[in-house]
Amino acid sequence: METKIINQHEAIKLLKTNKDISVFKIVFNNEKIEALDAILLGKNKINVSEELIYYDDDAIDFSDDPNITDEDFQTGKLVWNIKTSLPVDKELKDWIAKEKVDVNKLVVKLMRNFYETVKDFPKKVAL
Repeated sequence: METKIINQHEAIKLLKTNKDISVFKIVFNNEKIEALDAILLGKNKINVSEELIYYDDDAIDFSDDPNITDEDFQTGKLVWNIKTSLPVDKELKDWIAKEKVDVNKLVVKLMRNFYETVKDFPKKVAL
């Protein structure tokens, strides 16, 4: 028996009606897919190329999202995240793995301690 081929939109329709699509082969055409539909496909082990995914900011209802205030950051309710990459040699990599070091927590503590130390120096002292 030959496997039936369907496109992404047919697969989405079937998934939305709780149908099993494992018996089909999904072949993508160039038609765009809404982000929520791409997530639905992903949950069903079907990878969607980034170029085919779109979303419309104006169509998203943000009415239940609370406004972010400066107080949220001052109280620690929200925090800023900085993404970076740190090159480490093999010796450090091995130590991190052996000791199960949470590098993110370590870097935050080191930065906080460094900041507090520098803040305490008189302005005339050069580092």
